Amino acid sequence: MNRKDRRRMAKNLGIMKYQQKLPLNQKFELIRENIISGKKSHEEFIENNRVIQEQFKNEVVSNKLYALATDISKREQIPFIDALEKAKLL
Repeated sequence: MNRKDRRRMAKNLGIMKYQQKLPLNQKFELIRENIISGKKSHEEFIENNRVIQEQFKNEVVSNKLYALATDISKREQIPFIDALEKAKLL
């Protein structure tokens, strides 16, 4: 939900009128809490995105390693586990 939708929903629910009637210190407290929760959710989003990218990188490296181990295993006629150890050293 974007900013316009949230604002429209708040207006329809009567939250905007409620907030306008509050004293300034309570308004600023609501704004401060909103900013803190926004920063927290943004940090969670960034962390989740980093974890997903890390998993993707690990998957790509793993796939390359297994492909290399398969080639070594076929070429040198050795068991796959030994070929995997050789591939890790490369």
